[in-house]
Amino acid sequence: MNQSANQRTAVVLFNLGGPDSLQAVQPFLYNLFSDPDIFRLPLPWLTQKPFAMLLSRRRAPEASKGYRAIGGKSPLLEHTRAQAYALERSLRAHGDFDVHICMRYWNPRADEVVATLRAGTYKRVILLPLYPQYSRTTTGSSYNDFMRACQRAGYHPHIRLVEHWYEQPGYHQAIADSIHAVANQLPDNDPNSIELLFSAHGLPQKIVDAGDPYEQHIRATVAGVKRILNWPHTTLCFQSRVGPLQWLQPYTDAVIREKAHAGARQILVYPIAFVSDHIETLFELGQDYARLARECGVENYAVVPALNANPGLIDTLTRVVLDHAG
Repeated sequence: MNQSANQRTAVVLFNLGGPDSLQAVQPFLYNLFSDPDIFRLPLPWLTQKPFAMLLSRRRAPEASKGYRAIGGKSPLLEHTRAQAYALERSLRAHGDFDVHICMRYWNPRADEVVATLRAGTYKRVILLPLYPQYSRTTTGSSYNDFMRACQRAGYHPHIRLVEHWYEQPGYHQAIADSIHAVANQLPDNDPNSIELLFSAHGLPQKIVDAGDPYEQHIRATVAGVKRILNWPHTTLCFQSRVGPLQWLQPYTDAVIREKAHAGARQILVYPIAFVSDHIETLFELGQDYARLARECGVENYAVVPALNANPGLIDTLTRVVLDHAG
């Protein structure tokens, strides 16, 4: 590329981030629990940091067990880098785009990314969350964090936010293709013999009741994939709840027990809210719930990998970026 950076468009991939070592687990959790877009406390300037410190210390030992079981760190950054590399290659067939990564709770974080963009004199920035469905707790939080970083740095490019892209047909097709690929490896690949669970990350019910569209977007995503598959036994459920609040239901572990007790012998799980494998797909679904399924008598339990750098996902993201590039 011969053009200077200020004639190119920066595409910033938003993702959650994850600890890059076991020593980073507690600091990562502290960053998460410090987020006012997720945990809205009274007198936050006084209570947020002590709350985050207490909760991160309490949850770090259990969370560390999960990270230890998947190799001692989160693979999320590696997957996001692969997605960024593939997306940049795809976009450069259509124009002058550079793809950057911005993690919400671990490195590279917004201040670092904004400093890089400012030094590169990018005048146009497209913010692309790797959260297909919008929630204030994911896309909303990442956007707010990025804009605060821009304000601190005195950086004011033209910014466009992709709020959601769950409705993209290519995304639905890529999911359906991935499900078929894993189903074909089961002893009995007849859809009539498979209980397919679409497991989404949960959200406290009170956030949904306050107007967050996440559940609606999840249900629309599942409906789009179901239209392609046309399978007889499918269930939407929700994982990863914490604390005493009521979260979106039914819960994934409860559904596994229910299906097993009803006689299901093959359960296939797709992580419908995630496009990158990390602790919630590899450990929670892939190990913890696999153990539960076996204990309940399920003979064959399998988790479909997240799309990661699936060409269908990259094609979808390319289309989304080009649509927002005008």
